[in-house]
This record gives sequence, structure tokens and C-alpha cells, in this order.
Amino acid sequence: MPQRSSPATLKHLSIVSIATHMDNLWAADYIHNYLDQYNFWYIIGPFDTLPSHLIQELIEFLVQKRQLGRRHLHLMIHQHLESLHLGKCSSCMTDAIIKLVQIRCKKLKKLDLSRCNRLTSYAMSMALSYLPKLVYLNLYSTNCTDEVLGTIGAICVHLRDLNICKTHVTDKGIVSLCGGGDSVRGCRKLVSLDVSFSPKVTIKGVKHALRQLPNLRQLLHNDVCDALVALHEEAFKEGKTAPPYQLRSGTVNDFVVPVSFLEIVDLVCPYLEYIFVLNENLEGEVLHHISRLTRLRNLSVSCTDSVVPFSEGLVPLLNSVGHGLETLTLYGYDDIDVIAIGQSCPNLQTLTLESCRGFKLKHAQAATSTTLFGNLKSFRLGVEVISSTHDTAVPESLKIILEDSRQIENVEITNVDGFTDQLFRHVLSHNSFARLREFALIDCNNVTGASIFELLEGKNRLQRLVLLNCKEVMRRDYDMMMKTVASQHFQLEITWT
Repeated sequence: MPQRSSPATLKHLSIVSIATHMDNLWAADYIHNYLDQYNFWYIIGPFDTLPSHLIQELIEFLVQKRQLGRRHLHLMIHQHLESLHLGKCSSCMTDAIIKLVQIRCKKLKKLDLSRCNRLTSYAMSMALSYLPKLVYLNLYSTNCTDEVLGTIGAICVHLRDLNICKTHVTDKGIVSLCGGGDSVRGCRKLVSLDVSFSPKVTIKGVKHALRQLPNLRQLLHNDVCDALVALHEEAFKEGKTAPPYQLRSGTVNDFVVPVSFLEIVDLVCPYLEYIFVLNENLEGEVLHHISRLTRLRNLSVSCTDSVVPFSEGLVPLLNSVGHGLETLTLYGYDDIDVIAIGQSCPNLQTLTLESCRGFKLKHAQAATSTTLFGNLKSFRLGVEVISSTHDTAVPESLKIILEDSRQIENVEITNVDGFTDQLFRHVLSHNSFARLREFALIDCNNVTGASIFELLEGKNRLQRLVLLNCKEVMRRDYDMMMKTVASQHFQLEITWT
């Protein structure tokens, strides 16, 4: 059964107590006697001995309760902080507050200013010029400009992770950041750079970043694949061999990679761990090149047209790289064989079958003698067309996936009429879902509240139950579930419509 509510920890109770009495006790003296009367760059306050993670928890709790004010940040930003995430309190962030960070936080290693768009580029640039120890910086959706990147490239030379997504930077700023132009140093230690949705950064800037940052593992921009192809072609024309890049991702924001990149993928990016491809490209030389990515951990394949059947395109690829896969996402297939997936991908932890149109099972009897999906932790199934009640492939596929998934934590099933009470009870008799935390049924019209109650009575760790538009789960079922949660003190959130 779901976990029962447990007493709050002493740490949490302390955070709640401090937040509750913030203005009338902890910050009272400062508010009454000094606020708006003097400009203090240094204050010995009540929070100076709190480490970074406790300051962060206190800030986030005050934000959650909508109680955080600039007066609180005046006291909580102190000289011993090594980490400060201010993205959730962007409404309080002004040039005066970032000035406090600049003056006080000399030891800061991690700084998050995401969505703090009230900060001027000048104030950000000045603050960063005093923070040379930064290794993580998030400037997502801020007023970051080329001048700010110039400061970062000159001062924050130990930076490893930078997010400048949705900013005003250009290719000139990328050159200042990475070095190699007029810049003397540059952030050569960068491992992750997110410059996606920054329209003024072109393929020229992306190519410069790839050339100058030898440790880069992640570069997020829509032109990354085209830039890699261009660099490969330039090296070929010069009679040279382009060095293999260290990138781990071959796409950004689930954009499908072009065929021109797939044709050289194993040469330019042999260490790829994630890639999103079209099913129609899984043949010939392209399939051969993708199959050589021995470090692939996350594979997404979209099937817009069934040009290459599942068995002829995806199965050979899974036979080559499936043993290392931890995440597999398939879109739009109409001939999925879950047995082939389970046999080829024994270490799979996340399986998503989205907008599926059908399943096919081969050698289903032989598969029952072997354990499939033993390491699966998350499973999501979405059927585009409601399956016929005579189509046995869908419920049989669900049985195969769910029966032996002893490690499963999250399940979401959408638009599957083949998911019935009988099927659910059969699965529960074989698998108690001991680690289950989230379970969601959406538009599944042949399951009733009776079988859901059996899930609630089982030995699991359920924390969230979602039942949306399931016609046979009635209001009275929902009311009884809520009464059970209240009487048993379950720590369970139930959503029903």
C-alpha cells in the first residue's frame, strides 16, 4: 500500500519556524533600524553560519509561501556562500541585489540567475568580474550580452557549465567566451554550453565553439549537426582528418538530426550517448554508422511513414547498441515488437512508446520463459488510435512489459482500451509493484475502480495516482479512495476527472 505520512524532519521544521518568524524576529532589528537608511556592503547577520544548502532551502520555502523580499536577501547573502540559485526569486532580483553578491560572495562556485531579466547587462558584467571561482553559471532568459560573455571569458576561466539560452548574445560574444580571437584566455574548461534559442548565434559561432573548447561534452544549438558536417568537409578539402569531438548529444530539444550528419556520425562524434533519428533513415550506410556508436545510452526514433519496417530497421540497430541503452523512445510505430526490445535491451530503464498505432509479437511463447524488462523504472505508452477489443497484441504486450518489471517506479498508459480489469489483476498477481511511485491512466475506458483499489491495497510506495477520463472510474470510486487516504494517513495525491 502507499506510504503513510511521516513526521517532518527537524531540519524542515526549523526552516518553517525561521520563515514564519522572519520579519518579527530574525530580521526585525535590521528592518526597523537600518533598512533603506544606510547602504551596508557587509552585515554580520543571523544567517552567516548557515551553509549554502540551508540558505537555499530557506529562500525556496519563502518563495513558495510568497513571503520572500529583498530585505531577506540582504541578510541571507553572506560571504561564506559557495552556491546560490536565485532563479526562483527573479522578481526580487535587482542591480542592487547582484551588487551584494558581487561584494560579499567571493567564494561562490555556482550561481543561477535564470529568468532574472530585471538585471541589467552592466550589473551582471560587473558582478561576474568579481567571481573568478565560478564553475556553474545559469543566465537563461536574462539580459546577457556579448559584453557579459567577454567578462566571463576573461575572468571565469574555471567555468565548466554555462547556460545562455534565450539571450541576446551573438557570434562575437561566443568568440570572446571561448577565446581564439582577440580574447587572451577564454573558458577553455567548458564541458556544457547551452546557446539554444539565441537567434543571433549562427553556425559560424557554433563552429568556433567546437574548435576552441576541447572538453565540450554538450553543446546545445540548432546548428550543431550542420556545424559538425561543415567542419568535417573543410578538413576533407584540406586533406586532413577532422578530430573526433567529445560531444555526448547529437541533437537539441528533440530535433531530428539530418542525414548528412548521420553519414559521418561515428567519425565526428564516436562518444554520442543520445541521438534522435527518423525511422526512414535506418537503412544502408546510415544504419551502419549509427550501429557503431558503442556508447549510446539514449535513443529516440520517430516513424512518420512506415518506409522501413520495425523488424528491418530498428531491430538490427537494437541488436548492435541495445545492450548499452538505458532510455528508448519510439514515436508513431505501427508494428512494435516488445519482445525484440526486451531481448535486445536488457539494461533498459526508461521505455516510452508514444503515438503508437499497433504491435506485433513474434515468438511470444518462447519469451515467457525469460525475464524481460527486469531493470525498467519508467514506462509510458500512448496509443494514437483506440485499439480494437479483438486486437490481442496490445494487452499481451502490456503483460510482457509489466509482469517482470520489478523495479518499475513510474507508469503512464494513455488511450488503451485493451487495458482491462482482468489484465490489471493478472499483472498485479505477478508483480506487486513494490517500488511504484506514480501510476497514471488516461482515457482507458475498460478499467474500473475495483482494480484500482487492489493497487492501493498492494505493497508499493505509491505517491501519485492519476485517473483522467477513464469512464468506468466513477465519482464514488474517487470519494472512497480519498476517504481511504485520509483514514490510513497515506502520503498519496490522487487526480481524477
